[in-house]
Amino acid sequence: MSTLSRRTFLAAGPMAALASPQSAAWHQRVRRVGQVNFSEKDVAEADVEAWAEYWASCRVDAVQINVTGMIAFYPTEVPFHKRSRWLGNRDFFGECVRAAKKRGIRVIGRLSPDLQWEDALTAHPEWFVRDRNGRPVPPFSGTPGLYQTCMFSSYFSEQTPAILRELNARYDINAFYANGWPNWNLPECWCDACRRLPPRGTPEFRDRFMDRVIELWTLYDRIAREKSPENLFFDNLGGGFRTGVDLHRLAPHCFWFNADNQGRTSPAPVWGAAQQGRVAWSVMKGRTITNVTGAWSTGSPLWRNAAKSPAEAEIWMAQTAASGMAVWYHWLGAQTGLGEDRRWQETGRRFLQWHARHNAHFLNRRPVANVALLLPQRTQAFYRNPGEGDAGEHVQGWYAALLEGRHAFAFGARRRSRAGHAGAIRPPHPAQRGAPVG
Repeated sequence: MSTLSRRTFLAAGPMAALASPQSAAWHQRVRRVGQVNFSEKDVAEADVEAWAEYWASCRVDAVQINVTGMIAFYPTEVPFHKRSRWLGNRDFFGECVRAAKKRGIRVIGRLSPDLQWEDALTAHPEWFVRDRNGRPVPPFSGTPGLYQTCMFSSYFSEQTPAILRELNARYDINAFYANGWPNWNLPECWCDACRRLPPRGTPEFRDRFMDRVIELWTLYDRIAREKSPENLFFDNLGGGFRTGVDLHRLAPHCFWFNADNQGRTSPAPVWGAAQQGRVAWSVMKGRTITNVTGAWSTGSPLWRNAAKSPAEAEIWMAQTAASGMAVWYHWLGAQTGLGEDRRWQETGRRFLQWHARHNAHFLNRRPVANVALLLPQRTQAFYRNPGEGDAGEHVQGWYAALLEGRHAFAFGARRRSRAGHAGAIRPPHPAQRGAPVG
């Protein structure tokens, strides 16, 4: 006689059908995403089939693959889109797409529109972030010949769309993702376009910044859908409640919220991933949300080529799943020499296979919170505590107290007009009142 557990009954009952209809967009059915952040030299050495087989063994629904940015991983014809020095006649991105599709895995193309090489300086000086003396600004890494691009320039509104349309024409791609943008902590820029903007750090600048973000996000999403109505563009919206991006203005334009919140750095609290999930739920209302877990050592010591401890990686992924987000597992580079650290692979395979076996219990039906904690976006953006510490410390205090009291709580959002006047606290979304999320 077979037994039916309470969990199995709930997963198999009518609520499951309501929670995840087969007619939902493909990205709303995604539960696991894999990513190897390929470096420029990897195009000469990486074993594409082996990496595709690894991600298939992890039961991922999609993989993110580097396609473009300051380096092209395919034989592009777009001017000033620099091909990898090791590319030769190889179409590395094309090989990755075919390997993934052969295994039934969807493909997300990863862009980096925030950097460009000095080759373009003469032809397009308007593309670059400038200091007060008019000099182009290098990235924080200090890479020779590489400079930051300005989001208020035509690099974002003309060059990036040209690349997206070339990719649409060539590859069976399902989505585009932009790394390094949008970022509230923009460098101080004195290009001609930015000289006409309000002073940085003011509410007026934030409004103009958000106008531009929404303009570009909408443009990129429209281009993605030129390939297929089910395709989409999405971006990095990590940072939790400390993000400078106005999530409440941007969220209505987003179908996918990805948080590049890969792990904790000392002395960050252990609940960082779950807290990110609460932030995402507060603005996305049942739409797709994911959180990236870095397989590399994100703590102390910070080491990009060493795997973090299995317990640390697993607790980050477990919090991600428990807070309603899909799990995104990430490693830096596809090193092929002797001595590379591959311990992270077994950690990921073990957790993601477990997650897949229990897929029915991660359908993100609805939160059951009956306590709201105000999401303090403007406080965090425009105010600082006297002395040490930022303006979000009180939130962490309330968060800790609610956790320790074992209260069911969620972040709530307070509406504000562009002029900054407070409005009413948003009423609970149907997802928070008990209606199933489609």
